[in-house]
Amino acid sequence: SCLPSDFHTMAMPTRKPRNMASKRAMLAREPKLVEGERSSLFMRGTSTSEQINAIVSDLHDLKKPNSTYFHRRNEKRPFEDETSVEFLCQKNEASFFSFASHSKKRPNNLILGRTFDYKIYDMYELGLINIKPTTSFKPGKFPSLMNRPCVLFQGDAFETDLKMARIKNLFLDMFSHNSPGKINLAGIEHAIVLTAQGEKVSFKHYRIDLKKSGGRVPRVECEEIGPSFEFEVRRERTPAPELEKAACRKPKQLVKQGKAKKNTQKNALGETLGRVHMQSQSFDDFQTRKVPGLKRGRDKGVALAEEAEAEAKKARLEAGEEE
Repeated sequence: SCLPSDFHTMAMPTRKPRNMASKRAMLAREPKLVEGERSSLFMRGTSTSEQINAIVSDLHDLKKPNSTYFHRRNEKRPFEDETSVEFLCQKNEASFFSFASHSKKRPNNLILGRTFDYKIYDMYELGLINIKPTTSFKPGKFPSLMNRPCVLFQGDAFETDLKMARIKNLFLDMFSHNSPGKINLAGIEHAIVLTAQGEKVSFKHYRIDLKKSGGRVPRVECEEIGPSFEFEVRRERTPAPELEKAACRKPKQLVKQGKAKKNTQKNALGETLGRVHMQSQSFDDFQTRKVPGLKRGRDKGVALAEEAEAEAKKARLEAGEEE
């Protein structure tokens, strides 16, 4: 079954703005045809370790300035109670959330999730091991603010395993939401590489340096700058079919209307050229302009006159020979 047409109204009731400031705030929250950068919300539980705190802080730095970090501890359990997390995401206009915790049963636990229409879309509980925060690497130049990373995935599991494919979609949506149409090599400053190794996935962050190579294409050098860790999926909550269908629905303004035009192309001057396919034609019955001089009857008369003149000439020659 599909969601009702007033699903958005049911999720968040509309209110009449009291002034221009509240009107602008309500307009900013309305759905848009082309979405901007999505914000993230990072939180900590009542019990955390230094390693998981450092990783959350590093992920927050990677998402700046579209990120909010709650330094105070929160007594929340997203898998047991979703309403409190949904309230915080709605209040802070966050499409992603991260919740860090640490316990004897689940050490170095990190929950990553997404929201749609202020409702939790999906979330995954990751168990982190081999943690290396940014401070454990050699200090160097950090990527520029608001510079998008190049996200790379290694391993067949991201294409064959459904769970790994959802993890891939989550990280792509989080760090590389809008794909640029054109890429400038000088603007690629860092890259995030995720490698699938069985049930585990390694997360590494590299700085990209372009060196002179003596040719047109520069020589690329990669230096790991952190954070770096490995994780395995402990628990997951996939989206409901109805919610997934509503989230993947394309607006009518972006869907091409009508049938696609075939056999058409544009030349260098911008003119549209079309190709028409027709059956073979008989030029004997081809309709032409009705000019009196081109009538078939007149052509036959001329031919008959020429034949009569030739016969008369032949008769005169024969009469001359007899004389």
